[in-house]
Amino acid sequence: MRYLVFDTETGGLDPLAHDLLSMGLVASEDGQILDSLEILIRHEPYRVSAGGMKVNRIDLVKHHAAALEPPEALRVFDDFCAKHFGSASITLVGHNIAFDQGFLGTFLKSQGQELEPRFNHRSIDTHAAAAVLKDAGKLPSDLRLSSGALFSFFGIAPAPELRHTALGDALATHHLYWKLVERAR
Repeated sequence: MRYLVFDTETGGLDPLAHDLLSMGLVASEDGQILDSLEILIRHEPYRVSAGGMKVNRIDLVKHHAAALEPPEALRVFDDFCAKHFGSASITLVGHNIAFDQGFLGTFLKSQGQELEPRFNHRSIDTHAAAAVLKDAGKLPSDLRLSSGALFSFFGIAPAPELRHTALGDALATHHLYWKLVERAR
């Protein structure tokens, strides 16, 4: 099955109060990466929180210089999705995917689009999958289910400069998903 592994970096925790700053996209099929892309989004002014910026480590000056205006970012996003999914409903995969879906939905709405039916209302959350495996005894009972702990447990090592970037985390989450699938077998 083909999935869009998806991650975001944001200006905070609330999609109604903080901006979507970047999207990491990984087109994935049967454990293989077909393509990947990171899209940086420019805002004027930026709506961010100190806590959000501490986590994502984004330098807004550098970000702004490289980022796309929202309509252009949406066009690039649409092109990527059309290339890899055509008109099929897209299933998103992510770690705590509801957070990322909330920001994607708010971004799409700001550009006159909706999340559904383009994106399947069903998604795959690697946190939830890991919790099921932990409860089934297929993961250690003391294992934390944060992305960092799971990446470490499975030996997934994103390059330090990519960790906590939307693309770096989406690529790592792709590998995490397939490690979880292997563990479930």
